[in-house]
Amino acid sequence: MCSKSSDRKNLVVAVVGAPNAGKSTIVNAIVGEKVSIVSHKVQTTRRVIRGVAIIGTAQVVFLDTPGFCSASSPLEKALLANFRRSYQGTDLILLVIDATSQSHRLSIEFIEHTEKAEIPIAVVINKIDAVRKECILEVASSLAVYDHIKKVFMISALHDDGVMDLKEFLEGSAFDGPWLYDDAQTTDSTMSFRLAEITREKIFARLEKELPYSTYVETELFRESEKKATIYQSIVTLKDSQKGIVLGRNGTMIKAIKNDAITDIVALLNKKVTLKLFVKVREKWTEKKEHLQNAGII
Repeated sequence: MCSKSSDRKNLVVAVVGAPNAGKSTIVNAIVGEKVSIVSHKVQTTRRVIRGVAIIGTAQVVFLDTPGFCSASSPLEKALLANFRRSYQGTDLILLVIDATSQSHRLSIEFIEHTEKAEIPIAVVINKIDAVRKECILEVASSLAVYDHIKKVFMISALHDDGVMDLKEFLEGSAFDGPWLYDDAQTTDSTMSFRLAEITREKIFARLEKELPYSTYVETELFRESEKKATIYQSIVTLKDSQKGIVLGRNGTMIKAIKNDAITDIVALLNKKVTLKLFVKVREKWTEKKEHLQNAGII
């Protein structure tokens, strides 16, 4: 991307919303690369992920946040702390609302909570392809009473419908100033973390119920040359019974997870990949600071 330094603009945007509203899908769509993992299960994002997009002369830095959540367990408290930090000091809050959801209570509470905040807020009603037009208009009309909402967008991030209007708005909202990241940078996450997240995404896709929430992935070795990468990762569970489920009968489950992950890792690194997965048990890891740090949550 070539532009004069004097012409450049920047904008820092906190992307917030209820779990599974499509925050990560929107960030990935605008960045043009998967910087945040996605899943049909709620609360997949555990920490703030930064995605960087160049829109015209503006560099837009997205802070993809954990979904709104309660805070009873140490893990939930860490997620809530990550969320609360996410929008402090940003230029714009982008609240994503799931058009298919039956309740928007958490989103409305957030809007009311930010009514006196100095940070402008825009709302994105996402997944409009999955509901009737009347339902979309009903959600939009419920937002009309809040004067501090700068703009409301109706999009389908999955099908790239309405995303261009959102991008134009973001470019127009940017401030004059230098870019905050290098031209080609799409995220500030380390490669080891991104590789671990890819594997964690596959765990969410393959395993059912609460088990994915009881695991994290740690990249223990990442070594690459021009044509090849070697990666060792540990899938950490809370107890032995979960380890058996992750392994599967005769190792079938962990093999499937590995094959799924390799496909995405090859696309990311553009080279041959050797991936070795191991399963470890660390009891009560969700309650221990050391393991929450290893998981990249705090």
